[in-house]
This record gives sequence, C-alpha cells and structure tokens, in this order.
Amino acid sequence: MNKVLKKALGFAGALGLTAVMVLAAAPVQASDVDARIQVLERELVQLKQNQESALAAEMKGPSFKYRPGGGLTIAAADNNWSVTLKQRLQVYHTLWLSNENPEAGYQNLETRIRRFRPVIDVSSQQGFYQVTWLLNNGSDATTFGGDGFINFDKLNPWLPSFGWGASPGLSVHSQAGAFRTEDSPLLDGLGMSGGQDGSFVLSWKKLPGMGISKITNLQVAWGQDNQDEWAQGQDGNNVGFALGLKPLAKAKGMGGLAVSNLSYSFGYQAHTDTPSGVRARTPNLANRPNLINIPAVNADTTYMAHGLGWSPLKWLSLSANFVTYERDPGGGVDAEASDIRLAARVWLWGPKSGMMGGSKGEGGVYVAPLYSAADVDHAGGNSDVTNTGVAVVYNVPGGWMQIHGVFDTFGCEGACPGASFADVAEDGEDSFNTFTFVIEYKF
Repeated sequence: MNKVLKKALGFAGALGLTAVMVLAAAPVQASDVDARIQVLERELVQLKQNQESALAAEMKGPSFKYRPGGGLTIAAADNNWSVTLKQRLQVYHTLWLSNENPEAGYQNLETRIRRFRPVIDVSSQQGFYQVTWLLNNGSDATTFGGDGFINFDKLNPWLPSFGWGASPGLSVHSQAGAFRTEDSPLLDGLGMSGGQDGSFVLSWKKLPGMGISKITNLQVAWGQDNQDEWAQGQDGNNVGFALGLKPLAKAKGMGGLAVSNLSYSFGYQAHTDTPSGVRARTPNLANRPNLINIPAVNADTTYMAHGLGWSPLKWLSLSANFVTYERDPGGGVDAEASDIRLAARVWLWGPKSGMMGGSKGEGGVYVAPLYSAADVDHAGGNSDVTNTGVAVVYNVPGGWMQIHGVFDTFGCEGACPGASFADVAEDGEDSFNTFTFVIEYKF
C-alpha cells in the first residue's frame, strides 16, 4: 500500500510541476508573439510609407535645375532619368600687330565664332545608360556627333563604363588646355583631347585608392578612322591607352605646399594605314595661318603624351606637357615631331578673397603665361615651331563666362613647308605678334 501511495504521489507531483512550468512559460510565449506582431506591424507601416513615397514621386512632375556653366537639367522626381541641355560659345577677335600685307587676307578687326556647340545629355536608370548629342560648328565644318555610354561602374567601381560613337572621350593631356582656351600649335594639331573618333572606349574612373595614390582614369580604346576625320569616312584602325594618376592623393602638405593634387597623365595612340599629315597652325586666330604644313600620306603613326599638373598654392597652378609623334609611310616620306609646353596660372584677385585669390566659381582675374616649342624633322629638313605668350583672363562669378586678352608671338625657323604666316610677318622675320580678344560663354 505504501508503494502504491508513493507512486501516486510521485505522479501527482510530476503533473503539478509540469503545470507550473506551463503556466510560467505561457506569459513568455505570449510576450514573444506580441513582439513579433509589433515588428510585423512596423514593417507593414514602413512598406506603406515607401509605397506612398513612390506614388507621390510618380505623381510629382520633373524638377528643373540650372547650374551656371553646367547647363539646365530636367530630371524625374525619383532621378530615374534626366536630360541636360548645354551650350558652349567662343567668339574670337584678332589684331595682327605685325602685318606687312593686309591684302593677303589677314586684316585687323577679324572676328569669328570659334565654337558653337549645343549639347544634349540624356540618361536613364539613374545614369546607368547615357547618350550625348553634340552639334559642332567650328571654323572648318559643321558636324553632328553622338556617343552612347553604359556605366557599369554604377554597379561596382572595379567595372568600367563602355562608350562608343563619334568621340567617346580618351583623356590624354587634360592639363594642356587648363588655363587658356586653346593648346599650343602642335598639341592643337596632333592632340587627342577630343577623343578617338569612331571608337569604342572602356573607361575606369572610380577605382579605389591604392595607399596614398589614386588612379583618376584608366582608358582603353579601339576603332576606325583617323582622329578628327571620322566625318570624312577615311579608313584605318586605331588603338589608344590613357592613364591619369595622383601619386600623392592622400599625402599631407609639405612646407605649406599642397601635394595631394599633383597629377600625372599618359596617353598613347597608334593608327595603321591612315592618311596623316603634320600641321601646326595658330590655334586661336582668325584664318589660322599655318606655321608648318606637311601633306598627308597613308602611314602608320604613333602618338605619345606625358603631362604634369600641380597646384602647390591656392593661387598658383603649373602645367607641363611633352608629346612625341612619328609617321612611317612604309617607304614614303616619314616625319617625326616633339613638343614641350610649359604653362602657369596665377590668380591675382577674387571678389571675395581679395588679392592673390579667386576661382572659377568665385570669379576673379588670373594671368596665364605660356611657352611652347615644337621640333619637327621631315624630308625637307628640320623645323622649330614656337609659341610664347601671356593671357589675362577675367572670370565672371559663377563660372559661366570668361573674357580673355591674349598676347602671342608665333614663329617657325628652318625649313617650314606649307607655312602661310609670311604674309603677316615683317620682312626678313620668321615670327609675328598678335593680340586676341576672346569671349567664352557656357550655358
């Protein structure tokens, strides 16, 4: 009887303990369920808010934003697409300070429109797809170019953007034209700043930094047609490579001088079996007389460019460029050329910062001295083409207009085939002086 009673009591105790545990756990489970319900309710509220925001964005009209010098941008409320309208206008007025023969066509009071370039940029999928249309009205012809881009770097900075079209852009010596509206004569004639015409370009511009250094751009291009000749349908193949580097991007200043903005650029371009000539002409003058003009022949050509840029102080910027060019026609008349260009920009005054201040956004006045010397070897001999000058530039606050006053001396010594500047040089001289008044407007 005692054993039966003990078993009954033990069974009853187990039931009681189980009941106590169940009763104790019930509030805990109920509390957990309540917490989960609250999380679901918050998520539901967030989803409703997101849906309402998306619906409001769809109902809201596009935004209009104008940035002086950067154009008018019309964008969807959710930034899914945008259209930007830009305009660049350059008007040049040339005074020939040494003109021995006005009847030759180089009279004073010559005014011309150097560039009239409306641009339309269209992007979709928040900039993943982009198309650019450009109407180029220059001194030689009026052409219409279009470029397309797929920006894979929006997905990952290690991925490139892919461009194709008339001149999708190959950055080679960007410092060369940083201070004046034009490059030196040979850089202007042989440079690649306009890109490889009729090409495909892979471009990396968002690569992560490497230590204290940073690659600002890395580009590979290939395509057809000679540079700046795509509209004429000339044959030939080309390949190109460009590299931009800031070797001390994350370094601190040294002795009060900034070093993080020190930049280096390198460019290479090769053309096969493409009509190529060597011409150096005044880059910013009406009628643009030739300093040298070697006729084009079918040839294989190579072009390499090195550039350095540095702004050690806020009011001082320095630029140096060196380019080489070789033409091998395969048994015909070859040619070689090299050009060195040194330039500086010194800010004299800004409306807010005063003396030794100013910037493109703030506005102000700077001076830009330039020295350029090109050496050209060809079948007729050797030619030394030079350009020395200084520009005084007033920048309208906001960066939408610049007014240049440019004094230049141009010349060519030695054998200078095709030169047409003799009409404006003094008798017995191989150089001439000009003053050019330039207005550059950007919408």
